[in-house]
Amino acid sequence: MDDKDRSSGAGIVRDEARAFDYDRYLAALLAPVSAQQNLITLAAFHGEIARIPLQVREPAMAEIRLQWWRDVLDEIATDASAPAHAQNDENEAAIGMPLADAVRRAVGAGGIDVALLGSIVDTYDHLLYGGDLAASGAVSAFAAGSQGAAFSLGVTALGEDAGAPECDALIAAAGQAFGRVQLLRALPVLCALGRNPFGTNDLVAVVPELRTEARAWLVEARARFKDAPRGVLPAMLPLALVEPYLKAFERLGDRCVTTEANVSPLTRVWRIYWAYRRGRF
Repeated sequence: MDDKDRSSGAGIVRDEARAFDYDRYLAALLAPVSAQQNLITLAAFHGEIARIPLQVREPAMAEIRLQWWRDVLDEIATDASAPAHAQNDENEAAIGMPLADAVRRAVGAGGIDVALLGSIVDTYDHLLYGGDLAASGAVSAFAAGSQGAAFSLGVTALGEDAGAPECDALIAAAGQAFGRVQLLRALPVLCALGRNPFGTNDLVAVVPELRTEARAWLVEARARFKDAPRGVLPAMLPLALVEPYLKAFERLGDRCVTTEANVSPLTRVWRIYWAYRRGRF
């Protein structure tokens, strides 16, 4: 990317996608050109929201940042629902933040559902306070509202019907598998901030259960993918990293609650590319 592109809004959004949601960014690069920008915008948005609970120490300050995004999405939704003659042109509607402006353009073009973007914001709010995921079903709800919503948006950006039964079942399984993996990756940081999402529950017992569930949901996603349109593959490519992440957690053992489990960037590139070439994850 040259200096001119890097200083442009598109270049900034691309950099944010690469920095904040690398797995989804890599997958977006393998999508048809017509869908790439919306997928990169989605990766940048999801990554930006997901990192707020992990980087902002004070929950009140994190709430302010999440509320800012809610307000932006409300403004975008209002503009998108207005009659065509009443909608603001690009200059008048500019929010002034490259990512927010990119989201506005994607929603306006019909490539991204603003309601699902709002679901992502609301879901990550649950990581701001300890114990929010301790209740029965809370992890599944978190996975559906975060990664499930992101997968659904990705499928739509590719021009497929995310609400079709074969896509809906795949998206649900994908969200549950990847949602648990990303929650496991976030645990060390959340615990260091004093915000164990499982409250007083013993994490040494919780983590193996989450790993087992993630593997089971990955098996389900692979089975559901057989019935889904082939065009959804780029949106599903992050699932190629579920097994490598789970193996990284297992290598850490009990330390996985204090040490972040990572997979090398080269391995992530190769796994996603190989899944793309094979046509399955």
